[in-house]
Amino acid sequence: MKPILASLLALTAAMAQADDAQPFIVVESALVNAATDIDPRKAIGPVRVIERSGFENKTVSLADVLSDQAGVQIRQSGGLGSAASISVRGSTSRQVQVLLDGMLLNDPVTGGVDLSKLGLNNVRRVQVYPSGAPVQLPHGSIGGVVILETLGKDIEGTTSINMGAGSFDTYKIGAFNSGSRNNFYYWISADQQSSNNDFEYPNSSDWFNPNDGKTTKRRNASYEQDTVSSKLGWQVTETAQLDALLQYTHFDQGVPTIQNWRDNKASLTNETLRVQLHAQEKGWAKGALHSSHRLVIGDITENYDNRSGRVGLGVSDVKTDTRQLGFINTVTALLGNHTVTTSLDATHYNYQQDDRQNPDPKDERERLQLTGSLAHSWRSNDAAWRSQAALRLYHIKDESEESQGNGTAQETTASNSYTSWQLGLTRLIAENWNVSGNVARNVRVPTLQELYGQQGLFVGNPELEAEESVNYDLSLRTDQGWGHAEVTGYYRVLEPAVVATYDARGVGRYRNMEAKIYGTELDGTLRLTDHWSLYGNATLQESENTDASVRTRYQKRLPGIYHESYVIGTQLNFRPFEFDVSYQVDDELYYDSANVLAADTRQVVNARIEWHRIWPQQGMTEVQLEVRNITDEVYQDFNRFPGPGRAWFINIKHTL
Repeated sequence: MKPILASLLALTAAMAQADDAQPFIVVESALVNAATDIDPRKAIGPVRVIERSGFENKTVSLADVLSDQAGVQIRQSGGLGSAASISVRGSTSRQVQVLLDGMLLNDPVTGGVDLSKLGLNNVRRVQVYPSGAPVQLPHGSIGGVVILETLGKDIEGTTSINMGAGSFDTYKIGAFNSGSRNNFYYWISADQQSSNNDFEYPNSSDWFNPNDGKTTKRRNASYEQDTVSSKLGWQVTETAQLDALLQYTHFDQGVPTIQNWRDNKASLTNETLRVQLHAQEKGWAKGALHSSHRLVIGDITENYDNRSGRVGLGVSDVKTDTRQLGFINTVTALLGNHTVTTSLDATHYNYQQDDRQNPDPKDERERLQLTGSLAHSWRSNDAAWRSQAALRLYHIKDESEESQGNGTAQETTASNSYTSWQLGLTRLIAENWNVSGNVARNVRVPTLQELYGQQGLFVGNPELEAEESVNYDLSLRTDQGWGHAEVTGYYRVLEPAVVATYDARGVGRYRNMEAKIYGTELDGTLRLTDHWSLYGNATLQESENTDASVRTRYQKRLPGIYHESYVIGTQLNFRPFEFDVSYQVDDELYYDSANVLAADTRQVVNARIEWHRIWPQQGMTEVQLEVRNITDEVYQDFNRFPGPGRAWFINIKHTL
């Protein structure tokens, strides 16, 4: 009865902010660039939209913001700043693409994105597409797409300062300024956030460190993040615009162990530089042809110092440098009720790894990735019917020079091409009721780590096949004055998938397998009064390993996936105060592929109170107090790391 009751509650529950509920009806408004602007209202299928008001003036990363969305799960290694990856509808993190203003952030080596390192200080909104990529994007994805959109000219003429503090010696401070003159605009943001992350938790000899007492504190889990970003824009004409986005982040963190060793001194330092130059034009052919051209540059340098030898397989002191250079072009033709879009992304990645404890040559890998797409969208005259279709082509060329541990290096070259497609159809069946369906065949190209290994951690498998999936989903949604309700059923077949297997030394090797995942998502809003609303969602899913080659795993649930997740909450607005309380439950997770090690149920209660005041001629002040995990629930996360107990955070922002 518990899943049934929770599902009914979630379906009738409410999101507090009406702007977060994006209807599927096409609304004509001011002219936008159809080749650049991704409008969630034109999507076919569910879209989770998180506006800036949902994360501004909070001590959060992208991982925290996405953790309570329907169908989304965050895998984290314990507490603020710790490594965090995303799973959508039971996917791996490598199957989910994360983009920043059109720039793909997925690492070509590991394939994933560490969400803990993605701050939101310059982000306007976050969109999550679990059913597939918007047609403007040249890339498709097995496990959905997360899109970060940075601020633009709409925030000009603003100066603000913010600061915060909280549990575990957590502190943050930041400043923001924007302005414009004639046809030029700019904004600049600088932020710092840090935490010891030394939360206390009960210890157990079969769970954590047998040498500790009944309780212990998390060791070597501190972090400090400094971020500076800026955007410059020039409205060249009424239809042409140029933008330049610059982001720099420096991230220092300790690398904790499950055993919480006292002498562990492992650390990871990350420096990330991203630059985008973007040219837009929406005046070609009297406004019927829109274009977007992006030059993207990325440089990520990491230093992993494990000379204490307490993490992984022995001593290491490794420096890696990953460089990205890409040119992304999109052209859209508006032909009455038809829209045709073509995109081309040509990106080159260069990866170098130098283990300073090993005199062998450096590992060096390169990947040239060419991705093209052709898409068609249509809507009927009365907007009752809409459809989308997309065809995507991928061409990958890899070059690898891997150290063999004996003073020599092995050179490998490979070149492959792939195709994928997606179809979507939606129908307005009654006033503000929509039924939508999608079917897609998606491909994920194996990463450089999967193909060629990583020294000391993974053995390469050059024969590895690309992941292929067939995804289906069907949704019913309504948007009304009282809120919205949505139910979605989905089914995914992976033939083949890619998984890692480990030997007795803990060294991994990726291989192909087969699996299927299916489930139901429910999401809802309910405005009881002008001041009181409810919100909630539920995800009930099932997974199965369908690869009969290993009998102990055959027909078992896939590890690392919560098969039941529920969120329900309420929000009260009585100016100048706003209150929010939520309850989240995650259950039915296995740590291992044989389904022997089951995780405990995770239950978390969070609360927030916000006060804001507009001062005549002096701006506005916002104060927000959050208490997370009020019941001080102790749980292990996906990787068996301890999660933090009760914590509080207070943030103050003043806008001039």
